[in-house]
Amino acid sequence: MTDSIQLYGFGHSDRSGKIRWLANELGIEVEEKKVELGDHRKPEYKAINPFASIPTAVYNGETMIESTACCIHLAELHPESKLAVFAKEPARYEYLKWISICSESFEGRLVDHILANYGLMPEELKAIHEKTLTFKCKVLVEQLPQTGFLVAERFTVADIIACYSLKLAILTGFIEWSQVKEYMSPLMAREAAIKSHFFDGLNDFLSKQ
Repeated sequence: MTDSIQLYGFGHSDRSGKIRWLANELGIEVEEKKVELGDHRKPEYKAINPFASIPTAVYNGETMIESTACCIHLAELHPESKLAVFAKEPARYEYLKWISICSESFEGRLVDHILANYGLMPEELKAIHEKTLTFKCKVLVEQLPQTGFLVAERFTVADIIACYSLKLAILTGFIEWSQVKEYMSPLMAREAAIKSHFFDGLNDFLSKQ
């Protein structure tokens, strides 16, 4: 039987992309469960995810919500992949730090900014977050490695979480591609990243520059 995961999301560009990329790194077949905008608020979807949030993943009979938590859990279920950094490894704190920074300090604010651009969130959110994002993105660029990976001298979940925020930051103009090109280019070239379409929107954006 082929190892597979059911993934509920709006498409390749939302937070489900993080799980999709990781699943491809792990060799897990992704069974797409496309959710139309608005349907995530309906009882049928809320029966799966009571918070009515996207994405939701079902793997080996376990229903998982919150994309970052899903990624951490999936990687830890497959320790042989070396995509997680475990408690006894020296880089464990750095791993948790990068995941927390990107998911807590950046991702939510950047998603709100993009949704406001599309009229799906209040316009004033852009102004509320702009000063903080401008400052934090500058620091983020300074802290990124020029080559290689964020932690443990190997590709991990931390790189996937970071790439999602970096992608959004480039699309919203808080970071210039030239500032992160050396770090992101090798990650964008990974077979699993390409297969998951994780960077399709960014590639389209960069092709128009």
